[in-house]
Amino acid sequence: MTDCLLYHGSDVSVSEIDLSKSVPKKDFGTGFYTTKSKVQAENFAKIKSARSKKAIGFVSVFEFTNNTNLNVKKFETADIAWLNFILENRGFATKKDKTEYDMVIGSVADDAVGLVLNQLVIGTYGDPKSEEAKETAIRLLDTEKLHSQVLFGTPESIKCLKFKEVYRVKIN
Repeated sequence: MTDCLLYHGSDVSVSEIDLSKSVPKKDFGTGFYTTKSKVQAENFAKIKSARSKKAIGFVSVFEFTNNTNLNVKKFETADIAWLNFILENRGFATKKDKTEYDMVIGSVADDAVGLVLNQLVIGTYGDPKSEEAKETAIRLLDTEKLHSQVLFGTPESIKCLKFKEVYRVKIN
């Protein structure tokens, strides 16, 4: 990934990243999530703030400087490999990829995606382990409209981020 600005939407301001505060069972695993999309970060800040009954959300902005020594996994498209990785990280499947990645880049599985994943897991589209059921889930996700996310999962990867600023986002 080239040097760029990355955004983190939340119900709190984040100027220093503490991986110990990361929530487990997220799309790409435990870590600090960002996006290249300012609009996506603002929407996520609104969602997080509404859930925690706060009137204001925050978007923290970071400058990213690439480090070619990091172990990075990148999903070019939301395909079966992407879906399997998310199912494993969310705890719906046995984790086959035991690699500890510094960064993971790919499409975000938002709440709507979560609904499709739940339907997949309970067998709505057929045997949840079958390629056919997974292909059905991917078709339903309308993957062309999914936004991207960048996970920073290790202290070494966090060193690539430099806090730049934070701004407030009104919920209404």
